[in-house]
Amino acid sequence: MRRAVIMAYQHIVVATDLSEDAEILLDKGAKLAGALNAKLSMIYIDVHHTGYYAELGVGAYNYTDHTFSERAKNILESFKKSSSYPVDEVIIGRGELTEELNNAAKEKGFDLIIFGHHHDIWSRLKSSTRQAINTLQVDLLVIPIED
Repeated sequence: MRRAVIMAYQHIVVATDLSEDAEILLDKGAKLAGALNAKLSMIYIDVHHTGYYAELGVGAYNYTDHTFSERAKNILESFKKSSSYPVDEVIIGRGELTEELNNAAKEKGFDLIIFGHHHDIWSRLKSSTRQAINTLQVDLLVIPIED
């Protein structure tokens, strides 16, 4: 007879693109973290670097590092303040999404990453979530986002 194994996550991280959807994902992450008495964090990975845009045949994304980092930090801090559950840490990284998430998971001890997924044409053509499913070495919870 097989016994059911229940996962008791210790550190949940909500991955966000800084859009309004972050509130939806953070709310779901907060409820799950609360039920499991787990740590909750948020992470934003800036994939808008020259190599990414060059692959798409688009000019470089122009911003000053300081200005953009401050703006991202302020947005994440506002989400953190509105959370119904304490957010332990807000992380901002830069680079290839799944590589940075894997590195952060190892360094910070995340055992569950919460992702949002849109059901639109762009998400079908270039899906970060699909790439994450195939590459991440940590559990992933995908939340559908209605458009």
